[in-house]
Amino acid sequence: MAANDRRLSLALEGLRGAVRQNVSLQSMTHLRIGGSADWLVEPYTEVDAQTVVRVCRDLDLPLRVLGGGSNLLVADEGVRGVVMRLDALNRVVRDDVRLTAGAGVTVPSLLRGARDCGLAGLEILTGVPAMVGGAVAMNAGTLDGETFDHLVSLTVLQPDGELTVLGREDFAPRYRDGGLAGRICLHATFELTPDDPQRIFERFEASLKRRNATQPVTERSVGCVFRNPEGDSAGRLIERSGCKLMRRGGVVVSGKHANYFVNEGEGTAADFLGLVDDVRERVRQEFGVELELEVQLWGFDGGD
Repeated sequence: MAANDRRLSLALEGLRGAVRQNVSLQSMTHLRIGGSADWLVEPYTEVDAQTVVRVCRDLDLPLRVLGGGSNLLVADEGVRGVVMRLDALNRVVRDDVRLTAGAGVTVPSLLRGARDCGLAGLEILTGVPAMVGGAVAMNAGTLDGETFDHLVSLTVLQPDGELTVLGREDFAPRYRDGGLAGRICLHATFELTPDDPQRIFERFEASLKRRNATQPVTERSVGCVFRNPEGDSAGRLIERSGCKLMRRGGVVVSGKHANYFVNEGEGTAADFLGLVDDVRERVRQEFGVELELEVQLWGFDGGD
């Protein structure tokens, strides 16, 4: 065991939660691709998460937070340092028209809870397969709206481990970026509008039907691979460039939605990035547009 590994193991000895070494991340991502994390830590409480942040800072170890893994490509060689999961922060608390959800609550679960409480607004996120912490970090959204649309405050861990409650006005979210600037979301509070649960459910159903009809939601993917260029659709550009069903190894451009790349079972991160390069080049030649990645990269040069 390397010196830093021994120091990390000792520093986390009393942590409430799980601490494991050399853990494969493949099954923790929607794409089912990628290598192992040097360390996977799953703190039980906010205080334990603070400990992880401070220990990693003191030991100068990289720290990444893994949510639902729905927008993530992990390198075949894995990632160095510590990966933290906040699944234990999985409570939803109601206060009148506000719901506060822990980072480990899944978005579908939060939406069901809001519906059951007769609180409307979050159905704009129908179909988003993330956890609340990840949805906040990337300002996840659909054509109907984004995570920050109804958010009023966040409980976050600062890079130094300090626990802070910040208002919506303290952030500058943009398309697929919550603007957390290195802070880690522990809890998110949303302000919603009273409505009839049946009407909310009907909006859920309508959104899901649209999504299922146009996106390969049952297949292994990261969702949209590229950001939409200003005033256009990345999917349209990819399709018009003749890229549907283009492949590299076990990864293929979806025939249902061209901005989705599907792992057919044996794909690798190298296959995925090779296909990214192929599609970018086709779109560049056809339209003169440089597509920008929306998927997060872990363990690659120039990635997180």
